[in-house]
This record gives sequence, structure tokens and C-alpha cells, in this order.
Amino acid sequence: MQIALAFAGGLVLMVVAATLFTNAVEWGARSLGMGHGMTGSVMAAMGTAMPETIVPVVALISGGHEATQTATGAILGAPLMLATIGLGLVGVVGIIFGRAHLRVDAVDARRVLWAFSLSFVLLIAGAFIPTPLRWVDAALLAFLYVAFVRRTMRADVAPQGDYEPLLFSRLAGGWSPDGRGKLVLPAVQAVVGLAGLALASEIFLFGLHQVASVAHLSPLVLALLLVPIATELPEVTAGSLWIRRDRDSLALGNVTGSMVFQATFPAIVGLCFTPWRLSAAGFLSAGITGVAVVVALLAAGRKGVSAWVLAPFGIGLYVIYALAVLVVKV
Repeated sequence: MQIALAFAGGLVLMVVAATLFTNAVEWGARSLGMGHGMTGSVMAAMGTAMPETIVPVVALISGGHEATQTATGAILGAPLMLATIGLGLVGVVGIIFGRAHLRVDAVDARRVLWAFSLSFVLLIAGAFIPTPLRWVDAALLAFLYVAFVRRTMRADVAPQGDYEPLLFSRLAGGWSPDGRGKLVLPAVQAVVGLAGLALASEIFLFGLHQVASVAHLSPLVLALLLVPIATELPEVTAGSLWIRRDRDSLALGNVTGSMVFQATFPAIVGLCFTPWRLSAAGFLSAGITGVAVVVALLAAGRKGVSAWVLAPFGIGLYVIYALAVLVVKV
């Protein structure tokens, strides 16, 4: 009963929080004159990526050898989960809503994926260079993210379609998207939505830990097979709402933009404040992340991005990684 309540409560809260967040991000972007590129790949991506971003920082603050291992694993694990489970579940959602191809500009999709690829290569290269050069590597990553944001702004497409009313505007009369303080209410709503997404993920994690305890699953199985589902739920839930409303570019951009963010700022923390030595499992996760990105690049064509490629390959690649760690003991 406790497990069922955790999953049911987490699901309801996740949907409500994602509705608040996506609605607020769209109105905030509209008030700033931003299009779908900046909205999905930058604003929404930074928001939904924040929980995973905080993990390595908190781990390092706690100190110790295990803390650096945890931080390194979190920095490598976030891109892995986004490139496999994240993109795979977006493909699944697209198929559920009748999309053979996500309705996105393939050129824009490839641009974000290439930005991630370059950042991720620099991150992995940091494991092979002397410590002083890692600071240069980190500076390059910061420069790349700024360049990515600027390039996204230049390539931004004006938002299309109707906007649903800002939900919090019903609580605060007199708000206008063109008036004074036009960003205050969307910002408050976005923060509330993000807090709800983080809390819903924690509730799901609690439920998963209970399942693992009842089923006598090892912590490693829990970490590899169940926890990623909870950590990717914010991006997937937000993406589901956007795909339902024909905002496919926002749904995909949220995941791919989160990948770029995770390969830069958390990566800078790893390069500058950890020994940044990768284990065999770390190199394996990097390799599978690279394969997942290549698959996503190949899935982008004239009709958009193939949901039927993202779904099986994304989820399948993560299963391969999990089996390699669990069975082969990489």
C-alpha cells in the first residue's frame, strides 16, 4: 500500500509540476521574445537538468575518496542517461502520440547534438592530460556553452501556436505578458514547478527503494536499472506535455539541451575539483553515450527525428550498459 501511494502520489505531483513548469517557461520565453530553440534547449534544459547538476557538487562538499568517485560517476552518468533513457523515452512518447517522426528541424537537432559531442569529447580528453591543462579544458567548455547559447539565439525560430493562459495569472489578477514585472509571475511559477518536479522524483525514488527492498534487489541493480527512470521523469513528463501540444522541438530540445549543459558546467566541476580518473565502467559509459549520440544524429532526417529509431536504440543501449556492469562486471 505504501509503495502504491508513493508511485501514485509521485505521478500526480510530477504531472502537475511539469504542467506548471512548461507553461511558465513558454510564457517567460514569450515575454523575452525568445523562440522554441532558446525555450527548449537552454531555459527548460537548464531547469530540468538542475537536480542532476547538484549531485556532484554536494558529493564534493562532503569530501573524501568516495565523494570524488560519486561526483565522477554523476558527471558521466547524467549524459549517459539523457542520451539513452532520455532520448529513448521521448521516442516512446512520440510513438504513443502517433509520431513516426518528431516534428523538429533536423538541422537544429543536429546542431545541438554536435555541440554536445564536442563538449563531451573535451570532457573525456581531460582524463588523459596533466592537471594544469584541465583548467584550460574547463575554460574551453565554458566558452563552448556560451557559444552554443549565442548560436541558439541566432538560429531561434519565433514561437508558433496558441499559448494556454499562465496558470498563476488566475491567482494574481492584473498580470500582463507585456506589462511591468512581466517575468516575475512566470519565474515564480517555474520555481514552484521545478520544486514539484524535484519532490516528485524523490517520492518515486522512495517507492523504488521500497520495491528493491521487498524484491531483495542489490543497490547496484537499483542504481542501474530503476533510479534512471526516476531521474529522467522530469524531462520525459515535460516532453510528453509538449508533444501532446505539438511542441516537439521543445520536447526534444529539453533533453538534448540538458545533455549540452551536463557536458559543460558539471564537467567543469569534475575537471577542476576531482582527480578525473575514469574507471573501465566510466570509459564504457562514455563509449555508449557516444554511440547513442551517433544514433540520434542518424535519426535526424528530412522528415524530422525518427521516434522509431530513438525509442529502441536509446533504451537498448542503456540495457547493454547495465548488463555489462551487472553480468560482465566491467
